[in-house]
Amino acid sequence: MQPKFKEHICPACNGAGFPPAEQPVQPGHKLYPVKCKTCDGKGRITDD
Repeated sequence: MQPKFKEHICPACNGAGFPPAEQPVQPGHKLYPVKCKTCDGKGRITDD
């Protein structure tokens, strides 16, 4: 039995759920990861 949708790794974050940070990390500053907007932090996206 085949599922009705295909699931694949999110291209925006490579399945990590968090896209790579664009700003450099400075000493003393914490970088908070932001959930990937494409897959909503899941790392996988489904095609209906």
